[in-house]
Amino acid sequence: MSSESPAIAIAIRNTDKLYHLYDKPFQRLMQFFLPPLRTLLGLPDKDYFRPFWALRNIHLDIPKGQTLGIIGQNGAGKSTLLQIICGTLAPSGGRIDIEGRITALLELGAGFNPEFTGRENVYMYGMIMGISKEELDQRFQDILAFADIGDFIDQPIKTYSSGMVVRLAFSISINVDPDILVVDEALSVGDIRFQNKCIRRMEDLKRQGKTILFVTHSPGIVEAFCDRVVWLRDGAVFKDGDPSIVVRQYVNFMAHGIEDEHKAIPPRDVQLNQLPNQPGWHAVTSSHNVRNRTGVAVEAVRLTLEKEGTLLERLTDSAPHNLIMEAIVCTEQDIPVPLFGFCIHNELNEPIVHFNNQAAGIRIPPIRAGIRYKAVYKLTLPPLREGQYLVSVGLDDGVPGANTLLCHVYDAWLFSVNRPHLPYKQAGYVQLESPSVSCERLEKDPADA
Repeated sequence: MSSESPAIAIAIRNTDKLYHLYDKPFQRLMQFFLPPLRTLLGLPDKDYFRPFWALRNIHLDIPKGQTLGIIGQNGAGKSTLLQIICGTLAPSGGRIDIEGRITALLELGAGFNPEFTGRENVYMYGMIMGISKEELDQRFQDILAFADIGDFIDQPIKTYSSGMVVRLAFSISINVDPDILVVDEALSVGDIRFQNKCIRRMEDLKRQGKTILFVTHSPGIVEAFCDRVVWLRDGAVFKDGDPSIVVRQYVNFMAHGIEDEHKAIPPRDVQLNQLPNQPGWHAVTSSHNVRNRTGVAVEAVRLTLEKEGTLLERLTDSAPHNLIMEAIVCTEQDIPVPLFGFCIHNELNEPIVHFNNQAAGIRIPPIRAGIRYKAVYKLTLPPLREGQYLVSVGLDDGVPGANTLLCHVYDAWLFSVNRPHLPYKQAGYVQLESPSVSCERLEKDPADA
């Protein structure tokens, strides 16, 4: 028994995009005129540009009804790929086949005439999409209601704020019944209420079986909203797969310089006479992601549960825990105003706990050069949702108005939270212990009479 493969909405086949970069304007003229002349005279050919491949050999099938997230750092080729898919940019090689009507929200205000009113732009954009005036008349009130720009609909687009332009552009895009919706980071311009409104509307389109391509720098939205994610790197597909896996790898790379998923740090004792005679210290080595100034180092770290006295590696209950984080530091310079920082990040690199001694109103005595010190952080950790957590520690020169980074270890410690016996799942970062809800009737039910 075999199942049919899903229909393909977008087929991208070996697509490239090459740009010619010129150091000086006259080289562009030389490139245009001289190669034909050289060919005519039988002379060796020569290029006067530097090639830049914005995309290299992109090969993707995007099934109908799939929501695809595209991530990557600036310059990775995300916008270039979307522009080629939408037909506003021609590829240098390969081909793209589209099945269905496609609408796009690309650059801010793209496709709008700034001298036209919002109303005039609605009709112009719709007719470009092949929608009749009669059909636009029927949909206009829905477009206006979603955009929520009021009387500005009859004002020129050039008088709009960037948020109003995005509101109108998105409202048009989703109300012309697209088969494929392409959104390129435009929602970041709107306020948080409008962003949530747009996400809810795209969820409606998703339930209707529409295909959605979504570019954003928000890993949380990609993981929560997308069925699949493609990570572009240097113009090529670097990873393609499950958002819960690829997004974490992307965040680890962008925030901590880690190429693969976090691996547990093997416990080992640091053999240094200057360290306390206690087990469980993890040495900070070249394998860690460290930024520091010459002569300043965090040499070792240790994170323990205060009550149990054991290393924090895995939590399986839902109770708060008192933690002790220790860091051995040494510097070749005096630090008159030491600033020690501590942070716990979740798998999306979102800070769950973050503090330093100055913010907490705690003054640390000056640190003398050539002497080892042990910084000790103590805190009560609330119950956290399941997942992996990365701990970072740092030492700065906290002189007011001239704060200077001295040494930060961004992946100092890793621990996990796993509660297999929790009877229910909670959203949010902090997991409430024994929450309760009730419902009290305030009026008599007529049926009881």
